[in-house]
Amino acid sequence: MHPSDTIVAISSSVASDATPAARMIVRIAGPAALRISSGFIEQFEPRHAGAAEYTLSIDNLPVRAWVYTFLAPRSYTGDDLIELHLPGNALLARMAVDAFVAAGARLAEPGEFTARAFLNGRLDLPAAEGVALAVSATQESELRAARQLMSGELARRLGPHLETLVETLALLETGIDFSDQDVTFIDADEIRRRVGRMQDDLTRLLNESPQFERLTHRPRFVLMGRPNAGKSTLLNALAGHQRAVVSPVAGTTRDVLSAEVKLDSGIVEVTDVAGLDHPADDTIERQMQHHARRGIEEADFAIHVVDAAATNEDAPLPRPADLVVMNKSDLASAPEGMAVSAKTGEGLEQLRSEMNRLAFGTDTAGSRVALNSRHRAAIEGALHHLAAAAAVAETAELAAHDLRAALDALGSVLGQVTPDDVLGRVFATFCIGK
Repeated sequence: MHPSDTIVAISSSVASDATPAARMIVRIAGPAALRISSGFIEQFEPRHAGAAEYTLSIDNLPVRAWVYTFLAPRSYTGDDLIELHLPGNALLARMAVDAFVAAGARLAEPGEFTARAFLNGRLDLPAAEGVALAVSATQESELRAARQLMSGELARRLGPHLETLVETLALLETGIDFSDQDVTFIDADEIRRRVGRMQDDLTRLLNESPQFERLTHRPRFVLMGRPNAGKSTLLNALAGHQRAVVSPVAGTTRDVLSAEVKLDSGIVEVTDVAGLDHPADDTIERQMQHHARRGIEEADFAIHVVDAAATNEDAPLPRPADLVVMNKSDLASAPEGMAVSAKTGEGLEQLRSEMNRLAFGTDTAGSRVALNSRHRAAIEGALHHLAAAAAVAETAELAAHDLRAALDALGSVLGQVTPDDVLGRVFATFCIGK
């Protein structure tokens, strides 16, 4: 990435040429953005930021479009930035990009617009990671985490500790400079008190913050129970379409079947496995039972589906159930527990609500900031160095060394001392145009 280049890309999603959209967005940013854009926009006035409708000439084709002008340094990237909001035609957007490239711009690399925002001080690194998560989010929990990162919440949580470390280091290093005069600017007990407060808060941050990668994992449910408990019918009812073959004959499901189910807070995967029964001598039957039990053990959550109208005992379950559902409630007089009828739809909304609670929790306010593996590793490294500094607090030089390492570790979370290879890995996950 070369910040002196002027870059261009399509910034809106492009599904296919056959998929219409209300508009397509082409974004160009860099030192020559205004000059290059002026060559294609009739009577363009780039001296002032704002939005106006102009006529563009793209390959001698006149096109009416809205042009949004953002002047440096008050733009997303910190550079001069122009957004063209074109009619919703992917071919037209690509023609505009090709024309800008021919005029001197360069195709943007993945995440290069956001990388420039970071390098120009418009975003800290967690906020930039929040942009990537927001673009790719498929779950409500991911959007909440993205909003927290983009708002700078993690920087606000870590900022006071960075200031404390800088101040403590300054006092320690000043004391080292005046060591021959027997002057002490901060003693060992005060160092331990400061370190202890930071350790408590950082440990609490690690314990209370959900794992970023876990949020992007699609929760998996499995329906388990005896043959003919109605698991396949229930799977079809939850999915809203015929995913599994159903039959009054027990044992119709002989393999693992899955379907996506949309809940209030996101999408989950629900799996139907062969009914659990007592071991049989038949080789095929044993293989079915083996696959069923493995599917149950690998799922995030297990729903025990019980035939409310049956009197036979259930086979032993491979794991405790997270939820017990009394299915076929339309055939039972007064079933206990969560009564559901996959046939009539009775109780399905309650079941969906309970599944949503299990999969996504009840933290709808999104008050907790999510940490990815990079954040966690850096904070854990800072805690390690803080503990080392407390252990050698009487020796100023050693304590200063460990406090400096802790400062570098926390600084790397926000991108203040992050090596180029780490930045490359972060922004490589972005799509082009962001």
